[in-house]
Amino acid sequence: MPKPLAICIEDVDAPATPSQYTRCVAVPGRQPGLRLDEAGHILWRKDEDVACELWVSADDRLILYRPADAPSVVVHRAGRSLDVPFSKPVVLLNQDRLDVGARHLRIHVHGAAPAVTPPTPLQPAPPPASRARGHLAQGAAGAALVGALTLACIEVRLTPPAPVEPTATPTVEVRDFPPEPVRPSDTPTPTIEVRDYPPTATMPPIPESSKIVNVIQGEWTAAQAYNVDGAQVWVTGTLTIADSGYTFVPTSDVVATAEQGTLGFLFMQTSGEVNITYNVDPQAAIENFPGYTVAYCSFGGDSTRFEIQVGEISDLYFVDPSRPDQIDLWHITK
Repeated sequence: MPKPLAICIEDVDAPATPSQYTRCVAVPGRQPGLRLDEAGHILWRKDEDVACELWVSADDRLILYRPADAPSVVVHRAGRSLDVPFSKPVVLLNQDRLDVGARHLRIHVHGAAPAVTPPTPLQPAPPPASRARGHLAQGAAGAALVGALTLACIEVRLTPPAPVEPTATPTVEVRDFPPEPVRPSDTPTPTIEVRDYPPTATMPPIPESSKIVNVIQGEWTAAQAYNVDGAQVWVTGTLTIADSGYTFVPTSDVVATAEQGTLGFLFMQTSGEVNITYNVDPQAAIENFPGYTVAYCSFGGDSTRFEIQVGEISDLYFVDPSRPDQIDLWHITK
């Protein structure tokens, strides 16, 4: 099973400071994740104005993928370049440079990522607490800054060193699947690899129990708070979603007028139709979307359009964005 990959994206034209580097995580397969827009800016789990995608292949390689009709993307490696073709995975290596829109970016590959996190700018080390230490404190701060850059990007310096001329002439190689045998050569050369097979064909299958479309189905716990004689009383029940229908079974009798709460409609209409629309690929694994709205849900004739969001440990919960003041008075969780 391929693992998420930690990388840094360097803005080559930006001033030589830590802020020119952005920490990123490329996720396995062609699911919504790390992308670049038409101007070369970094996107995270968005589908608008995508120029290229950055993700991890089944053999743990960093892939650049240019969707059909996306604007031009050029990969540079050791003096050679490749205009990225449509709908073919291109294997990226550490220190490859990308031209996207007017931006020039360099990719730094660090290895397996401990967690899937949104892109974040690299921050400089904090200044020393006191200037009383004089040059010693300044030296420590400088060492901390260099240390931060070393952890973030392999051999990254505030002023990048002059590139070392390769001993062999680099070439750009386009490979089909299955790959053709490599012809003997007296001077092996680095390549920019373009794959001609479907990008997800060799990805291991996602367990059915982890797919978003399946996780949303089944039993949920629903609860509504009511004010009864000046005291807050919770009424709970089991909400079951099955395909395009729902049922609700309260665990206790309603103790207040049902219309007073956000979930009052469940007590009034304990079964009916449910409409679910997805904000991401419903066949994707839920573990890849912590803190993300993966779907929208509405029940029967009720006008509320709930958001279904993923928690930090792949738990699910409903959100009503139209009533943020009532978030502590009800909940639907799984």
